[in-house]
Amino acid sequence: MGPGSPGMPGGPGGPGMPGGPGGPGGAGPPALGLFSSPSARRAGLLNLSGVGAGYAHLKQWPFFVAALIITVGLLITAGIMGAADSLLVWVPIFLAWVLAAVVHGLFAGRARDQRALTRGEPLPRARGPLFTAAGLVVAVTAALLGVWQTGEWQLRSADGLHREGRCPDAVETYERIENGFQLSFSPSLMDRAREGTEACARLERAQEGVDAGEFEQALEDYAAYFEMPRSVWEDSGGEIAQIHLDFAGNLAEDGDYEEAQEVYSIIPQDYEGTPAAEQAPDALMDLYRDGTSSYGGADECAAFEEIDVFAGLDWEAAPSVAHAIETERPDAALGCGWYSLDAGDPDTADDMHTVLAEDYPDHQAEDVEDLEQQVGAGFVEQEMDELVAVGEEPLELQLTGEGGGDDATLSFGNDSPYEMKLLYVGPDGEYGEVTADACQDCEVYDEPPQEDCASGIDTLEAEIQPGEYRVVVGFPGQGGVLHGESVEFGAGESYEDCFFMVSG
Repeated sequence: MGPGSPGMPGGPGGPGMPGGPGGPGGAGPPALGLFSSPSARRAGLLNLSGVGAGYAHLKQWPFFVAALIITVGLLITAGIMGAADSLLVWVPIFLAWVLAAVVHGLFAGRARDQRALTRGEPLPRARGPLFTAAGLVVAVTAALLGVWQTGEWQLRSADGLHREGRCPDAVETYERIENGFQLSFSPSLMDRAREGTEACARLERAQEGVDAGEFEQALEDYAAYFEMPRSVWEDSGGEIAQIHLDFAGNLAEDGDYEEAQEVYSIIPQDYEGTPAAEQAPDALMDLYRDGTSSYGGADECAAFEEIDVFAGLDWEAAPSVAHAIETERPDAALGCGWYSLDAGDPDTADDMHTVLAEDYPDHQAEDVEDLEQQVGAGFVEQEMDELVAVGEEPLELQLTGEGGGDDATLSFGNDSPYEMKLLYVGPDGEYGEVTADACQDCEVYDEPPQEDCASGIDTLEAEIQPGEYRVVVGFPGQGGVLHGESVEFGAGESYEDCFFMVSG
């Protein structure tokens, strides 16, 4: 066929004609993949920043505005709802949003390139958008890091105020961090800010307790404060030591000397170098003097009891007090012994002698020996008083001999079926207690016998120094006794007699 015939090159079926390549009936432009499309890659990377920059690159302004609104809205909501406290909620939300923007940008960019190919336009090859995408990601990351670091700087500032004891200002900053830096996405920052607020609240409570004079509660609050993880305040001025000093002073005023001594003693050990630590030894001595005010007074037993309260305490912080106790306690014990005897209390006097003998064997040995003698006499007089209280009759003794040596001799027979007892107390604490066994063959008389005592009876014997004596003779538990309050015995004198019981 000739040139130009149908179906030949240049004819109706040639290039550019329907059915030929590029014509309406041709195969069309090749399809682009998501990652083979330059605009898709650029839009996806630009949208990675989360600000919709990929849409701006594609000039799809409605999507760009929508992306900005969504991002800003999420940030505001995250800040209000506490993103830092709910990372497991908000991180997935932001990641999902960024991923959706990236994927949508990929599809939008590919669609743009596909249209360009359809129009026969060349695809973009510039790398500027790629650098812009990287810069935006860096900028967004830097912004979030900046929020975090600003929060950390604010925390350091709050800690500085806290450290100086300016808790109201510190709490204001801590709360600003907690409320204004949720977009730091740092749970640690939030936790430390809250811990700072809690620690400051405890510190302020302790300081308020001091102002109100509630020292014990204040010290408990200080102790609790220093156990808290954010206790950055430093007691550089010895404030807590001074509180201990004031607290101990209050305890002393209330008469709680033992606890006051314990608190005073803590100060030099735990707060060495503070003004309060220097005052503590003198305060301990004042405490001891106040607590033993009876020493040197009339009631020396009260003085001993007061000193004894302090004797068992630790005085490492005030050696002068320990020395005073070592000197004054035995003096008070000896004085209390004599005081108790004068008051008719030989039991307490005996206790004081035991203290002196066991704890202070070298203290005024002669006086302690005299005290022991008088304690024995005191017990005998106590027994005399018990016997006399049942009933008494005058004791009349007959002198039966003289010139028998330096001592007086007593010889009394027991003409009764009961045990007989002789008790006497004389000069310089001379005392004695002698018994005669019951007479098995004797009886209680209806009338006083006219003849001498029965033979074979038990006789008690006693040799006593000359002087004036109190004497009791009788049958304990069987009624009254014979009582002589001031019986004079001379040297070498002998007294013999026989005692019996009469019924009725």
